[in-house]
Amino acid sequence: MLLRKRAWDMMREEFTTIDESASLAEAIRALRDSMKEAPDNNVVVVKKKNGSLRGVASIWTMLKAVEDQVLKDEDLSLTEETDWDRAFKRAGTACCSTSLDEHIEEDVAILKPTDPMLVVLEIFRKKHRSWALVQEGGKIIGVVLLSDVYRELTRDLVTQF
Repeated sequence: MLLRKRAWDMMREEFTTIDESASLAEAIRALRDSMKEAPDNNVVVVKKKNGSLRGVASIWTMLKAVEDQVLKDEDLSLTEETDWDRAFKRAGTACCSTSLDEHIEEDVAILKPTDPMLVVLEIFRKKHRSWALVQEGGKIIGVVLLSDVYRELTRDLVTQF
């Protein structure tokens, strides 16, 4: 199983992409929209203007961006007089109008379509990622999520229990 199954057996050919010039709000919206079809999706592939890979905006980088922006807001002090709704709305507006540029993960886990599941698991572990991109001929052709590997790996195990 670990050597028989390949990255192409588990990869999702349908994945969300966004241009590197997008705002953080556009990336958040793109990820939320993709999660309607695939609730376990947690990445958006970011492409350069020429269509090549720039990196990934993951759910973690987006949450960190929101957290950084919200925590910077001086009106969000822990006092009873704080209008939390107003302060959060202002912080959210500021956060979403920022560029996606500083929130792109460029240290991307890359797989070949023929990489066996054992290699996929090793890359997830080494890179500390729950996703990896599948690349062939310099082009991203799919995304593998940890949940995809888990489903594939446990499919045969469940019948043995």
